Amino acid sequence: LFPTKTDITNVYRPTQDLNGRWVYASPAVQLPPAYEWCYDKLECEYDPEHWYTLPGSSCSGTRQSPLDISSKDAVVNTLLDEFHFQNFDHKNAINYAINTGHTVKYMLKEDMVEVWGGGLGHVYSVLQFHFHWASDAADSLGSEHLYNSKRFPMEMHIVTKRKDLTLDEAVMTGNGLAVLGFFMEEETSQPSNTEAWKLLTGYLSTMAKFSAEVSIDDLLGDVDRGMYYRYNGSLTTPSCNEAVVWTVFKYPIKVEKSLMQMFPTKMEYHNVYRPVQDFHSRTIYTSAAAASNLPTFLVLLLLSSSHVLSE
Repeated sequence: LFPTKTDITNVYRPTQDLNGRWVYASPAVQLPPAYEWCYDKLECEYDPEHWYTLPGSSCSGTRQSPLDISSKDAVVNTLLDEFHFQNFDHKNAINYAINTGHTVKYMLKEDMVEVWGGGLGHVYSVLQFHFHWASDAADSLGSEHLYNSKRFPMEMHIVTKRKDLTLDEAVMTGNGLAVLGFFMEEETSQPSNTEAWKLLTGYLSTMAKFSAEVSIDDLLGDVDRGMYYRYNGSLTTPSCNEAVVWTVFKYPIKVEKSLMQMFPTKMEYHNVYRPVQDFHSRTIYTSAAAASNLPTFLVLLLLSSSHVLSE
């Protein structure tokens, strides 16, 4: 109506030179990285093989993620007890969706959702969750972690931060972040969480403030959260900070294939997962009721080395 009613058009001045000035941003602004990175070497200079050359990168460290988790090599640890999930059932905890240029990230309202227990040793606040996938092909496999050398169609990462640390402090602390990783695979019959995933994927095109009533519990459905694997690792995107206590759950979330295919279709990003990294003598621990059947000396050994879980 402004140009129509006034009959005046193009009422703006051309942009001017910076002349050495700085433009500042408030902390809430999501700034792009100073150096653009990618997953495909055909798209940019800094593909996964060259992430280590990025300024400030830790991508060549000795506790990098993801890993190929071998169930037969995992060590049972009795300290890996039951998790406590606070407000995972809150249907208005998701704040908004962000297109990061590599994936979709769902940001949660601050200090609303928390997790503790599970041998973590601290209370962690959930910051966001995001996804990794391959392509929109029917047989596409794009999880970051592998389980017994098997790759799954997708993987969901719930990223949490130690409640007693700022985010800047957390990314510089060995256990400053804790990520809950869930494999995702196809369910042939309609799973109970289908409506929740329909609502979530409805934001893949709009990237708007989240108004649908969906909880994390709704998305996870009836997946067993008692069996999981634990190791010390890193973020799986630059700068690959080695600040993550990883929990990868054994059993996958069941999701309709058509809904999983909406991620690469709507986002138009393909193969957004980092290759598996070297172990570098790390140990993967597991939770299991069978720990009571272990020899006493082995249980004592596990207890004496439990500090590894929270370093």
